[in-house]
This record gives sequence, C-alpha cells and structure tokens, in this order.
Amino acid sequence: MSPTARRHASPASSGAAELPHPCERSAIGEHGWIADGVTGALIDHAGTLSWLCIPRFDSPAVFASLLDPHRGGCCFVGPAAGGAGQQRYLPHTNILETTFSQGKSRIRVTDWMPARGMHSLFRTGAVCRLVEGLRGTMRVRLACAPRFEYGRNRVRWQRLDGGASGRWWLARGPQEIHLTASCDLGLEGEGVAAEFDLSQGECCWLVLNWGESAPAFRDEGLRHSLEQTRRTWEDWARQGQYQGKYKDLVERSALALKALIYEPTGAFIAAATTSLPESPGGARNWDYRYCWPRDSTFALYGLSLLGYHEEAGRFLHFLAHVASRHTLPLQVCYRVDGSADLPEREITYLEGYASSRPVRVGNGAAEQLQMDIYGEVLDAAYTYAKWRGGLERNLWEVLCQLADFAAQHWRQPDNGIWEVRGGRRHFVYSKVMCWVALDRAAKLAVRFGLPAPHAARWRQSAAAIRAAVMRHGYSRRAHAFVQSFGSHTVDASSLLLPLVRFVKPHDPHIVATIHAVQRELARGPFLLRYANTGDDGVGGTEGAFTICSFWLTDCLTLLGRAAEARKLFEQIIAFRSPLGLFSEELDWTAARGRQRLLGNFPQAFTHLALINAAHNLELYPRGVK
Repeated sequence: MSPTARRHASPASSGAAELPHPCERSAIGEHGWIADGVTGALIDHAGTLSWLCIPRFDSPAVFASLLDPHRGGCCFVGPAAGGAGQQRYLPHTNILETTFSQGKSRIRVTDWMPARGMHSLFRTGAVCRLVEGLRGTMRVRLACAPRFEYGRNRVRWQRLDGGASGRWWLARGPQEIHLTASCDLGLEGEGVAAEFDLSQGECCWLVLNWGESAPAFRDEGLRHSLEQTRRTWEDWARQGQYQGKYKDLVERSALALKALIYEPTGAFIAAATTSLPESPGGARNWDYRYCWPRDSTFALYGLSLLGYHEEAGRFLHFLAHVASRHTLPLQVCYRVDGSADLPEREITYLEGYASSRPVRVGNGAAEQLQMDIYGEVLDAAYTYAKWRGGLERNLWEVLCQLADFAAQHWRQPDNGIWEVRGGRRHFVYSKVMCWVALDRAAKLAVRFGLPAPHAARWRQSAAAIRAAVMRHGYSRRAHAFVQSFGSHTVDASSLLLPLVRFVKPHDPHIVATIHAVQRELARGPFLLRYANTGDDGVGGTEGAFTICSFWLTDCLTLLGRAAEARKLFEQIIAFRSPLGLFSEELDWTAARGRQRLLGNFPQAFTHLALINAAHNLELYPRGVK
C-alpha cells in the first residue's frame, strides 16, 4: 500500500496572482496537445496555454492555470475581446491552429514546439506562438505570466534589450524562461503583455524558450522552424500502415501517442497532466506524468500494429536498463529517465480543476505490487521479436528474469491493474497476465532458439495458473470471470482474457462474462471498471473508463458480432474531443451535447485501445473461430 500523501506547504503569499490576462479555465476536451519529445503543452480554444512542465514531462509546471486559473499562471495569445476559436491540427502533425472570427475580421494563431536537433533553431525546449491577420482588423492581446513550481513561486522579470524596446525578457525563478516577441511587451501585473491592432497580411509572434539563451532570429527563421517541425511530423505519420475506414482518427491517436514519448530514453508517459479528476469535485485525482511499464507496452503494441516498431524496441531497451538498475519486482511506474523516486504529495494551495482536490504530485502507486506487469512486457517483447526476427542477448536476459519472477511469485496477492488502495487481493487479471508472461517466454525460447534453462518451470507454472484461474476466478453465481479469487464482483479487465489468448473468444466462460459485464457495468455505450468502488480504498465516484468500451468492442469483433461491434465503436468515438483526443474517462451523466471528458489528458491507454479496436474491425470482419 502507498503511504499517505505528504502535504506541500503553501507559498509565502497564497493570494491570487495579479495576472495580465484572466486565465479562464476551459473544459478538458477543449484543449490541443503539442509536444517536442521532451515535454509538451496544452492550449485551449480561447488561446490560453494552460499547462506546461519544464524541462521534462515530469518536471514542475510553470503554467498550470488548468488546475488553478488564479495561481497557476498562463500564456495568452488571441483576441483582446476574448472568445473561443476553432481549433484544428495541421494534417499529419501535432501543430495546432486556432482561428478566431469577430464580425468580418479573422485571425489565426499557430502553436508548435519546434523539432529539436543540431539543425533546429531551438536546440532546447521552446513554444512558438504565431498570430496572423487573415481578414479585416482585430485587436489582439499577448500576455504571459509563468508561475514556477506549480504556482508556488512568482517570477522576477528582467528586460534584456536595455533600451526602450521590450521585445526580449527573462523570467527568473527556480528555472529561467526567455520571452522573445516581434512587438514590445511591457510589465503588467505579474506578467508581461501587449495589445495592438492586427490587420490582414500582418503577423506577430511570441516565443518562450528555456535551457539556453534566446537565439537571434527573424520572421523567416521562425517560419523555417514551423516548416521543419511540420516535415518532421509528416515524415513520421507517413510510416503508418493502417488504411481502413477510420484512418484519420487512428493517425491522430498515433500522433498523440508519439507526443507522449520521452525521446531521450524511449519512455512513455501515461498522460500529460496530473490531478484532472475522474469525477468533478472528487478526490480521485492522480499524477500520470510518469512511465508505467504496463501502459507503455500496451501503447507500443498499438503502434506496432501500425508499423512503428522502432518505438517498441527503444522502450524495451529502456525497461531493460531500468531492470538492471533496480532489483525486482518491477516498480509500477518510473520517472522518464528511469529513476524510481516519485513520492506522492499534495499541493494544497491549488484549487484543482473544477475544485477537485487534492492536487497530487508524484504517485504512491509506485510502491504497490502489480503482478500483471510481467505479462504485458513479455507480450510486447514477443510482438517485437516477431518483427525483428529475434531478440538482443541483453534484452532476453532481462526478460528471462521477469519470467522467473512471475513463475516464483504468481501466488502472491497484489494491488491489481486498477491500483486499488484497499489492500492486496488475488486479482484474476494479475494471475492471467502472469500466465501470459510464462507462455510468451516459453514461445520466445522455442521460436528463436534462445537459451532458457528454466523453461520447464515456466510451463509448469503456466499450467498451475490456468488451473487456479479456472477454479477460483470464475464465479458460477455471477456467471463470469470475476475481479478476484472467491469474489462475485464483475470487472471489465476480464474482457482482456480472449485478447491475450488465455481463452478463445467463443469459450462459454468468456461469452458469459461479456454478458455479465454488459449487464452490470454498462452505462449506455460506456463501461465502469467495476462497481465496488467503495472497497478500493479511495472512495468517491468515477466516470466511465473509455478503454473498457474499446475492449468490449474487441470482444464483440472476435465473436463475429461485427455490426454490433462497429456500432459500439462509433458511439464511443463520437465522444472524442473536437481535435480527436481522449482523456481517461467520460461523464456519461452529462446532458446530450455536453459530454465531458474526465481524467488526465491526453491519455495513452485510451488511444492505444482505439487503435487496437479499429485494427481488429478491419482484420476480423467475420470474427475468429
């Protein structure tokens, strides 16, 4: 069990910041996500950059108005009169465009994080914001007010140009941010700002960069950065091999997944944010800006289906490096550099999204025991080895250690895939994934002639696990595989059993389980993870988990119920954000037309499940015998 979260002391002055622009908070799904392989930013449809951590995904936030519009800090570029714009991504990229119209006037704001590298204008991190006049004349406002350490530390401003001009500024605190603009910015409240008229054919820009001094550049340099970044994303997207009905949506999910990879190590983060609630005003608010081996291997399987095998290889080598640095068992989650220290604490001075407290940093689940991890890693390695035609020796040695650990410890109770905090149990899904670890390890050894001195033990343990699950994990009273041995609680994770080939799709046990899950957990087209939230040690309510609905789609597809599966799939994707992004959960109780995304955003687990479901709909139009 994880320890009680430590509380973070309030800042010296806990009053609301005097910001140069009101940071109105938008809904979770009204944001676009941009990234550069090291960190990323959320920008809403009003032009507010409301979330950015530097220098890495898992670093403290310098803009966090998403969690507190008064103390969090933000960067605004848009109409001085405010208002929502229309957002879209440039095709095949993670470059965001927001178009604002007022009367007969129109402007466009383009946001991107430049591709890094030796030939990039920005060799370290930067956010570029370009605003262009498209028609008529509109009053435009630029305003920037970073707040370091999740809003704890205010900024000391220094003008760098020395003269009357205010185009170069330095925001000092625990980190430093350089601001460069094509117009003069003046101090205003606790930030810098400018306001001016922008006419058709004119442009203005604001650049934030960190990690080095602001480079000298002109308009053409910035546009070259935009073009270079566009080509980088397009070249990657072009490699995708899915050509089915949902090509645009699958590509958008793949691009979202790619934007959640920490390129220096190959680690995946589960989501870009912390503490976006699973229920508005509730306490189920977690920090997902770390690398979960389980989520990562699922995500990499989704990318592998599209032909992106390099990402899978890099992550598996990252995991091998992590395993060589730390003793088993594998930790549930790690920092993006592979370090294991991520203690959970509460930021008490932030009000939280929709007043949802506590705001948490770090994740106590890292200290849990989750035995399903080993199956997910070995399954991903099996897929990777089939593509590569084998495995590197050092990687196979680590995988053997993981298989041995699963064989030795599968009988232990654990905290399960859902990371319950109400005590360890013999979770059925954890047992099944230990079987997967041993099954895939044995198959790898045979298929590729790899040395496996413990293969006989693997096979014996796998057989024992199967017998135990069939005896203790299926409830005749519930007519379903259940959450844990001896219980009668239905759990949506049971839908994964045919997907990992523990049982065949037409096995009567899983067919009955599918019916039970639909009967007890369905809320329209969506599913709860489980109904016994009062027993999981957290309390409170939660939304429907989108990934579970995609798992149900997969099961129906494999059963040959194609029309039903496709209908369900299209009902789910109708709830995506205007940009095609998903968070972790959905509020199924919201009025029609006001469906709300809940939980951290964008969520890797959900997007990989969408890719898998779309792939299966194309691959198995008549099911699997």
